[in-house]
Amino acid sequence: MNKSTRRDFVQRAAVLTGGVAAASVSSAGSAVTEGAAQAGASRPMSKTARLRALLLTPGVAIVPEAYSVFTARLAEINGFEAIYVGGNMMAGMYLGIEDWGLIDTAELVEIGGRIARGVSVPAIVDADQGGETALNAYRSVTAYESAGIAGLHIEDTKNPKHMGQGKSELMALDEMLLRIAAAVDARSDPDFVIIARSDCLILGSNRGDADEAIRRGIAFAEAGADAFFCVGMKSDQVEGIAHGVPIPLIALNIPLPAVRDTGLKMDIHAVQVYQAAAKLYETMILELKDEGQFLRRDERRLTRETVAQVMHTAEYRKLAEQWMKVRG
Repeated sequence: MNKSTRRDFVQRAAVLTGGVAAASVSSAGSAVTEGAAQAGASRPMSKTARLRALLLTPGVAIVPEAYSVFTARLAEINGFEAIYVGGNMMAGMYLGIEDWGLIDTAELVEIGGRIARGVSVPAIVDADQGGETALNAYRSVTAYESAGIAGLHIEDTKNPKHMGQGKSELMALDEMLLRIAAAVDARSDPDFVIIARSDCLILGSNRGDADEAIRRGIAFAEAGADAFFCVGMKSDQVEGIAHGVPIPLIALNIPLPAVRDTGLKMDIHAVQVYQAAAKLYETMILELKDEGQFLRRDERRLTRETVAQVMHTAEYRKLAEQWMKVRG
């Protein structure tokens, strides 16, 4: 079962990257098939397909969290191939509440979708547990897909979550497997990426046990998950978990040099930038309070060229000038 799960993922990725298409052209040799392949090649790859292919690209993809459209575009123009929109950030930055399961699916989709649609690179957006039940998880996938999001992750915690050992608990494995299966069944785009997240290394009776992470990762893969997001991994656990689980492994906030050659496929860095941005805001408003003005410092400002690139100024100026001519 593990081998077939890995094989299915690889075969689908081969279709995305052109391997299967190229093989079919060479074997069929017909003008119709060749023309269809050329037409497919001329179409841009969807965000979902790009995210799925990224999970099979050699090396480790580094994915930064973006807390707004503006910062998402900064990540994009600086060469990152995907962005992440986390629930902790959305709860704190947009709603001013703790990430204890207080934010609901509609809010996650609205905020995450707005950021996702603002860039051309794929976005992974936090879906918490996907809702109250597996039925809610099914409906959540429809909403995330419609919002232009390329992939989501569903986690195996119970609400209130993220309150620490002894207060927050893992959900039963069978329940998590139902949620994953429901999410997989719900997607209309077969390339939409379903990521299963586990907090088993920081919660539960077997916390810290890499074997428990592998057990859950294998079960998640068999339920249909496309990738395993294992939170709380130590750098010396990554290689064993990566080789023990038959789907791509995703880590959170692990320094890349420690895990570059471990089999890890994606390294998400989150819950670090938005609070730093808020701290700068606090520094500046305290200056305003004390000095009666913001102190202008070059290190606090982006270049005009960068701002124009982020805001698509040249494109909008061209359109504005075109419409002004028509109007005149």
